[in-house]
Amino acid sequence: MARPLSLQIYVSNDLAHRVRMAAKAKGMSVSEWVRLLLMAACDGEDPASLQASSIERIHRQSVFAMVGIDALLAGHTDPKLRDRAHEAYARRCKQLGIATAAGEGASK
Repeated sequence: MARPLSLQIYVSNDLAHRVRMAAKAKGMSVSEWVRLLLMAACDGEDPASLQASSIERIHRQSVFAMVGIDALLAGHTDPKLRDRAHEAYARRCKQLGIATAAGEGASK
């Protein structure tokens, strides 16, 4: 077996502490913990890209749900239901302190 090579990185004291605590929580040495993360990243299992792809998937599903619900509201027998739903959405966003983009939740 070939002798392992050493890689050296520089991190802040805070990050070094966090890495040590994360490795300890898994019952691993820092080297072992970092080695597993590096292997996963090289194999395409980078946690950052997994999170980004999860966010994109959730975004696509949300857009689909929004379009579907809006279509159902637009086709409902009560012609004012869609407008009332959009108004309720705007009120709820305001209550929660969530800013809406121009046109978002609008009835036009």
